[in-house]
Amino acid sequence: MKKFKKVNVIEVKRCFVMSQLIRHQKGKKRYLGLISEKEFNKKLTIAKEKTLKLSEKKLDKIIHDEWKKRLKAYNNSDWYIGEVSPGEIGVWKRAGGLPLECTNGSLKDTAQKVKYYLNKNPKFLKKRSRHTIFNMLSTNVGKLQKEKYLFPIIFKSGTGTNGRKKLTKVLKGDIDDGCMRSIALTIAGARSIKAYIGFPKKI
Repeated sequence: MKKFKKVNVIEVKRCFVMSQLIRHQKGKKRYLGLISEKEFNKKLTIAKEKTLKLSEKKLDKIIHDEWKKRLKAYNNSDWYIGEVSPGEIGVWKRAGGLPLECTNGSLKDTAQKVKYYLNKNPKFLKKRSRHTIFNMLSTNVGKLQKEKYLFPIIFKSGTGTNGRKKLTKVLKGDIDDGCMRSIALTIAGARSIKAYIGFPKKI
């Protein structure tokens, strides 16, 4: 993992809240269905406008209401925009409803397995991961690294929200938010991924 520059935690909070707004759907569904590139761009524009108008206090409330442990983890970390390789980080345990066998290893391992199932047996994957990753690959994967608020959010392994707890393979970083985006990017051939990377604050 490489650090490029230190950033204020509010940037990470904006990143998380914006992704929540983009995938917000009516009812209980918490992922985007199969939408066009035009529809995605419209959602992105609206979500960005809304998010940038929010104070940090309002961002905190949204994150706290989603899961208060995440807010605490964000505030207790020093944040950097940096770069990671798919072989040195891992996705959340069972991210997006993926089978455990798909999330045990690195992001690179996960992407290889998901690519196989998308091609050979897509129904093996839950709707959220299947639809989200397929749609990204079909429409907007090229934009995911051009907009900084679409970067994945990553913690140093075993810290922050610790989304890989109890998984056997320990890596350099654990993705907190943006697992599906990271998988899509890796399937599309990304050898490095720009991300927000959090490290525990030194006391």
